[in-house]
Amino acid sequence: MTIDEVSKIVLITLFSAFSVIRIMYYVKTRRAGYRTVIEERRRYSIWLSIFICYEVFTFFLFIWFPQMLAWASLPLPAWSRLLGSLLGLVALLWFVWIHRSLGSSHSASLRIKDRQVLVTDGPYSRIRHPMYSAFYLLHAAVFFLTANWFMGVTWLAGLSLVILLRVRREEEMLLERFGEEYGSYMQRTGRFIPPMRSLSLRAGRTRSETGP
Repeated sequence: MTIDEVSKIVLITLFSAFSVIRIMYYVKTRRAGYRTVIEERRRYSIWLSIFICYEVFTFFLFIWFPQMLAWASLPLPAWSRLLGSLLGLVALLWFVWIHRSLGSSHSASLRIKDRQVLVTDGPYSRIRHPMYSAFYLLHAAVFFLTANWFMGVTWLAGLSLVILLRVRREEEMLLERFGEEYGSYMQRTGRFIPPMRSLSLRAGRTRSETGP
């Protein structure tokens, strides 16, 4: 079995597992029976649908007709495929943690529900949007596993556009719903990575504990 074949198996496994996780928690959310009180406009949904269709199309093109994307292949070393596998595994475990933390507050679309609570623990304790960070990690894994610059660039660019269209509106909706509680939460967290001051404080405490 070649390294390309192994990489394809890893890719199929990752996206299958990811799909199962999303479906499981979508069903759980639907069963909770919460009523939507604030919902996003259609513009974001259209862009998201286009992006998902593009990713699915190029994914199957790479799996079944790799010669059609061979022109964008990169001569990456074998260890980069291992790195991609590790990044994908971390992203997958992170997805599970995120979904478990969200519980019934999870929603695939931009909507606020009547009994929704503001989740600030688990991965949300330092990052407001760990789901998007996990998506970036997963897409980085795709780049290393495919060793294809066209897929890497277009997938990451498309993801960035979708998140750019969504994140500001999402925070506006949460401010509208939770008011000062969310405003205070924004001040002590980072959007996609922990705030630098938080990392600096942690590093300072570590140095003080270990001594000079």
